Amino acid sequence: MQVIPKKDGMKVAQFRFRTLQARLLVLLLIPVVVILLLGGAASFWYARDIMLEQWNESAAIKLQRAAHYIEMRLLKPVDLLNALFQVSDRNAAIVSPEQVVDFLQVMDGVVSAEYDPAGSLQSLKEMGMPGMGYMDRMNVDMHKGMRFSRSRIASVSGPQYHAGGDGRTVTMRITLSGPSEERLGHLDIRMEFDYLLKDILSLGWWQSDMACIVDESGTYMAHTNMTMTDRRSLGNSNDPLEQAILKKMDSQSFGTVSSQGHPPDLVAGFYKLDQVPWTIIMFADGRKILGSIVTYRNVLAFGIFVLAGLVLVLIRFHMCRIVNQIQQLSSKAQAVADGDYGSPIPVESRDEIGNLVERFNAMVRGLKERDHIRNSFGRYVDPDFARTLMKHPEAGQLGGSRREAVMLMSDIREFTSLSETLEPELIVTILNRYFSHMIEIIREHQGIIVDFYGDAILVFFDPLDEPLLKTVRRAIQCAFTMQDRMPSVNRELKAQNLPDLSMGIGIHAGQVVVGNIGSATRAKYGVVGSAVNITGRIQELAQKGQILISDAVLDKVKDQVTVMTSVSKDLKGVDQTMTLHVIKPG
Repeated sequence: MQVIPKKDGMKVAQFRFRTLQARLLVLLLIPVVVILLLGGAASFWYARDIMLEQWNESAAIKLQRAAHYIEMRLLKPVDLLNALFQVSDRNAAIVSPEQVVDFLQVMDGVVSAEYDPAGSLQSLKEMGMPGMGYMDRMNVDMHKGMRFSRSRIASVSGPQYHAGGDGRTVTMRITLSGPSEERLGHLDIRMEFDYLLKDILSLGWWQSDMACIVDESGTYMAHTNMTMTDRRSLGNSNDPLEQAILKKMDSQSFGTVSSQGHPPDLVAGFYKLDQVPWTIIMFADGRKILGSIVTYRNVLAFGIFVLAGLVLVLIRFHMCRIVNQIQQLSSKAQAVADGDYGSPIPVESRDEIGNLVERFNAMVRGLKERDHIRNSFGRYVDPDFARTLMKHPEAGQLGGSRREAVMLMSDIREFTSLSETLEPELIVTILNRYFSHMIEIIREHQGIIVDFYGDAILVFFDPLDEPLLKTVRRAIQCAFTMQDRMPSVNRELKAQNLPDLSMGIGIHAGQVVVGNIGSATRAKYGVVGSAVNITGRIQELAQKGQILISDAVLDKVKDQVTVMTSVSKDLKGVDQTMTLHVIKPG
């Protein structure tokens, strides 16, 4: 992907393919693979959700059935007591507490049953003490039996789980009240915990999957996983799945939770008993539940891989010749971009590729014929800036336009007298050394060299699309850099036993005509106007190492330079006196 700037300054991200093969791979192979992947993923998730939903429904039925069995066995003594009291009350039969306790103790799963009388019934019991007559005691016992027979169940306490040396048991207290709502006593019934699970253990899901029963605090009461014998409560191992189960149990009576992974390693379902503060939790292997869908996923992935490989082979087999021709055309285009036009590319076919080669050869011929447009900008313009100029249509045409520009002119001081004492070959050597440095600096600052006048250089800075203020600052920075480079120039001259040089620079800004000057066969991009002549006059007044600027330039760079001295001069060709300033970096 490549970021391409637009004219308004915004940047847009676009894809750029380096090779045709890459384009074909992206535009053909990737869409096919993406479509298959999306379709496969959609079908996979759809089937996965259906299978999980089926497991959730199955788990709900199993857990609900297990809860029903546990509650039915746990509350069986309560149901029998209700039935017994209803029958005795309807038939006016007398049932004693001792008979009820004896009846409960012979029930399946009941370890013990005890009756604890209270209130008026306790008082009657105390009346049946030794010393009373036989008939009196009989009357007391009959009265006790009649009141007990007409009692009802006031409340049933939650079962309390006990695990000790005598095994696992559950204790439940049943409170009885009389016809007048007075408390008669309570029955404490102790039952075997394994008896409550008797029918649960016979269900197939209990043996095939891991399951457990926890109380309302999460403490394990029973579990089928032998590896969990040392575990005491759900979630104490910081297992994410168990933590998720505990969190969901706080707000729901039934639910399912899945662990991480696709498919999940484990899925769990829980169900809270209605009458007992216990929760049944069942765990199942996610891979077992989703085994068929995992197989489908693997087959789908393999099929996508095979299809992608087949498409890749077809692309390479059928497009190899076309790609090779286009690569040859691309290499030739790069050579032309580097300035090597070479010989035309042979046309080997009459199809679209051959037509493209013919048009390319015609384009190269046109470039050769129009090279003079590029050359019109001169040899001393930075290539990047020359490309910027060529983007403006008026820059490649004869003629010009009037606008403000900045002119810079430099000259070697006392070079005329120096050239009279040296051989011509040395004069050329000195100038070439000097110009090589100055031209490099001018290019870096995007200056356009108009011409060389002996040892003088005339440069102008064209604002083009930027404010004139930036152009003036660019010209000033160029002048400072030129003066800073002179010590390096003199060191190189001294190494060849040549004399030192010193330079003066003048800078002015004003209205000029900018454009191509010349003829249809040979043109030069430059400037003409009085401002150019004024720049030459200012340069003549600059002393060794000085940079002399006009007021038009100073107004735009006051914050960047320091004025060392100012002088008012009457310049030739200028009606008014001009104030000039010698500057140094601020």
